[in-house]
Amino acid sequence: MQFVSEKIEIICRELYAFANRKICDISMEYAPCEGYKTSNEPPKTGWMPFPAGARVQGRDSHYWFRCSLRTPKLDEKTGCYVKFITGYEGQWDACNPQGLVYANGEMVQGCDTNHTQVFLEGEKDYTLHNYFYLGLTDNWVPLEASLCTLDLPTEQLYYDIKVALDCCKLQHPNTDEYISVLTLLEQTVNLLDLRKPGDANYYASLAEATAFIRDRLYDKLCSTEGKPVVACLGHTHIDVEWLWARAQTREKIQRSFATAATLMERYPEYTFMLSQPELYRYLKEEAPEKYEQLKDLVKEGRWEPEGAMYVEADCNLISGESLVRQILQGKKFFMDEFGVDCKTLFLPDVFGYSAAMPQVLTKSGIRHFVTSKISWNETNVMPVDCFMWEGIDGTEIFTNFITTQGFRGLDNGDGHTTYVGMLNPSEIKGTWNKFLQKAYTNRCLHTYGYGDGGGGPTKTMLEVQRRLSKGLPGMPVTQMDTLVSHLDKQREEFDKGCKANRRTPKWVGELYLEYHRGTYTSIAKNKRSNRKSELGLQLAETLSYTDLLRGGSYDAKGIYDNWTKVLHNQFHDIIPGSSIREVYEGTDVDYAEILGYCHDTIHSKLAALAADISGEAGTMVYNTLGFDRTGPVKVDGKTLELTAPVPAFGWTMLKNAKTESQVAISGLTAENRHYRLTLDESGRITELFDKSAGRSVLKNGSAGNEFQTFEDFPRQYDNWEISDYYKQKMWVLDEKAEISPIEDGSRRGFRVEKRYMDSVICQDIWLYTDSRRIDFDTRIDWHQHHQVLKVAFPLDVLTDTATYDVQFGHVRRPTHENTSWDKAKFEVYGHKWVDLSEPGYGVSLLNDCKYGHNTEGSTLKLTVLKCGTYPYEEADQGEHRFTYSLLPHSGDFRQAGVIREAYSLNQPMLTAAVSGGGSLDNEYSLVSCDRESVLIETVKKAEAD
Repeated sequence: MQFVSEKIEIICRELYAFANRKICDISMEYAPCEGYKTSNEPPKTGWMPFPAGARVQGRDSHYWFRCSLRTPKLDEKTGCYVKFITGYEGQWDACNPQGLVYANGEMVQGCDTNHTQVFLEGEKDYTLHNYFYLGLTDNWVPLEASLCTLDLPTEQLYYDIKVALDCCKLQHPNTDEYISVLTLLEQTVNLLDLRKPGDANYYASLAEATAFIRDRLYDKLCSTEGKPVVACLGHTHIDVEWLWARAQTREKIQRSFATAATLMERYPEYTFMLSQPELYRYLKEEAPEKYEQLKDLVKEGRWEPEGAMYVEADCNLISGESLVRQILQGKKFFMDEFGVDCKTLFLPDVFGYSAAMPQVLTKSGIRHFVTSKISWNETNVMPVDCFMWEGIDGTEIFTNFITTQGFRGLDNGDGHTTYVGMLNPSEIKGTWNKFLQKAYTNRCLHTYGYGDGGGGPTKTMLEVQRRLSKGLPGMPVTQMDTLVSHLDKQREEFDKGCKANRRTPKWVGELYLEYHRGTYTSIAKNKRSNRKSELGLQLAETLSYTDLLRGGSYDAKGIYDNWTKVLHNQFHDIIPGSSIREVYEGTDVDYAEILGYCHDTIHSKLAALAADISGEAGTMVYNTLGFDRTGPVKVDGKTLELTAPVPAFGWTMLKNAKTESQVAISGLTAENRHYRLTLDESGRITELFDKSAGRSVLKNGSAGNEFQTFEDFPRQYDNWEISDYYKQKMWVLDEKAEISPIEDGSRRGFRVEKRYMDSVICQDIWLYTDSRRIDFDTRIDWHQHHQVLKVAFPLDVLTDTATYDVQFGHVRRPTHENTSWDKAKFEVYGHKWVDLSEPGYGVSLLNDCKYGHNTEGSTLKLTVLKCGTYPYEEADQGEHRFTYSLLPHSGDFRQAGVIREAYSLNQPMLTAAVSGGGSLDNEYSLVSCDRESVLIETVKKAEAD
């Protein structure tokens, strides 16, 4: 007979329609809400009728809705619920209207495009309040409420049939699995009497059909023996800010938690995992009674606080100390609040992972690392998804890629995986088919639930899982599990598989995402503020600890609280520059407070130490870094160069300083004992001769410090992306500039000011008397869109790799495009320096707040600005300040001290006036190291005592 599966599908639709029946529409009232709620109490006045068909409007607006009703009498076969619909159902949940429902004053669940049913008890009076958010659009939004009943036996048979049918459709029609299941399903529906649903004959046939399918299919034909296991983990990914600001995130977590907790009451097997302690802190502050409920669920082992980091932070741009801080404060929160010691770093949506991470994670007590984003690579497919990841120091960590993916037809699935999957037969089969390391383990991970305010898992997903857990023919078996439990089981199987196969899947070095490369540069002000805040807080800690020497104070809470603000703004859609305007208005406030705190703390501690130094009056020079150093320092507004070393994290009195410049200026040529530098009329460097090496630094016939702009219309995700075809349209900023000589103490150079379209670029180019650095202090007033601005240095150096600074180390990347993997790294990130060296000679490019780079053969390029318009139309418009430095050197970057020079550029020495007569020595070092290969980056008071 033809169309058997179609017939069964039609019967399923009929069963679903009968199971869910509307009793009546519900009349509602509404009251506008000024801003965001400050408590969970609805307004007492201001209510107005909300007639059928009415709509509300307002960008970032809230309304309170309320209705009163009495539920009908129910029997054991019947449930009832109120259904809220907006007309946006089936659309993307992150930005659509979302509500938080209270029943008789108690917060019960979120109400969104995926969760429309609020279940109630029978024969009970209810007053429902819906705290309703319209989103960041000006659209008119309807809201309708109706009272419905649910026929429970009918619903259960619907799922029994529907899940098996959906599994059957994934099998080839000639297989035993397809034929046997479809035959039983047809026999099941043939037992049903649908002439008059609801009468005695209907329920008798319903009972017979239910008993038949459960006995013949679920009890006898299904089997879990020897089948692969897909561990199912309830989850809702919530960006702490992105297309909404943090005030809305505070509401999203309330809605998502309430929804998950309500479903847990109905499904005792349901386990849920949520990362990011900051979200838990929001719930604790906004809904303390729900937070106590969450604590109970954690104790029961059903809710898993895991993930280790304070927020799911970008791992390309943040410093090594920030990586440690994210884990320190994340683990501390979960331990203090729940007694949970996190064992997994869970970062499903972060845009690449530094090769420094394995050692940081392992030293932090982390056993596992989980992500899914690397599957978004636009060029190459990772050859492993369950493997040992080896970092820059040889440390390895067990790593797992989530392979959640829709399964299309009879193929193996395509496209990238996700961390907010659906729990349905198609995606469960797709998840297992996508998984690569089947020879090593029989288990893989499936995270399911709607994210970013979509409320997480649904009732339908949990019903589907109950049936998939039986082991339907042709399907893997699902198991509810927690993240750590699954990973521990998988690691045990993986180790056995490695031993049996006599090989171990491994990836060495960074997990570079071949995508979202524009995030190294977008919203430059935030990247600058992050760098300055990281370094400022580290210095504030060190000086505060040093101040304890003289009986001073250490503001542990102030430091911790300001670090917390930094950690928040390192979230993977904030610091990358991929959020809306309102987000960056908030970060402007945060960074002003952080940097103000750093300034006040540093200078007050420095002044206090200087005031307590013994001996004669004078000037104290303080070394902000963990190694002895000489070099430039500002004294009374003028740059001097110290020739006597200042001790590590310590001070000495100002002496042996070169105050007069020995840099000669003649026309457009500047010369010191190291270099001869000549500019052309546009301010580009046409000659840079290294006297000590006796060679030209720049490639013959080329110009250095050349600003270049490129048309920037990436194929998607505007502020996230730089597409490789951007290189095809380049404009050199070679118009005539205004150039004048400048002098500052022991350094001299040129001021170069040039116009480009509606923008102005002003640079002070400095040569020093002693230092080998050539500094480019840059100010840009930028007013262009959809352009990338780079500065290029074509170097006379032959090598096929460039070395880039990352957290606690460095990585090498190709300068060519020999393979697809090499070609994909056409834009990469680096921190304070990048180096291009051949045997015996090289050139480094240092910076104080930039991250985007690319190296084309022997040309080093620093990406200065990227100004997309989505999701922030005015991204990177206005003023920018930054410094980069060129450092030619003999030997390689280690022998030349490039790392220390880069730190010195980022953390200049400081001075303070000494009146004399105190108790402290004239010279002091807090801590030092007797090996140049070790750099002490952080000194602070112990965290716990």
